[in-house]
Amino acid sequence: MEKVKETLAKFGTFIREVLGELSKVVWPTPARTAKLTGVVIGIVVLVMGFLWIIDLPLNAGLDWFAAR
Repeated sequence: MEKVKETLAKFGTFIREVLGELSKVVWPTPARTAKLTGVVIGIVVLVMGFLWIIDLPLNAGLDWFAAR
């Protein structure tokens, strides 16, 4: 039973420390979050387009090679 109490005490300490650290976090504003989300989506679209452009000739070459 002593082991259970010790484990629960350690868990309680852990939770208090986590909450203490979370109170130190500087959370972004909703506007900043929306702006950064737009940046991420834009970069994903650019990389997707780049990979699509690279894939077109590779796919055509493989189709040509497979047809032979």
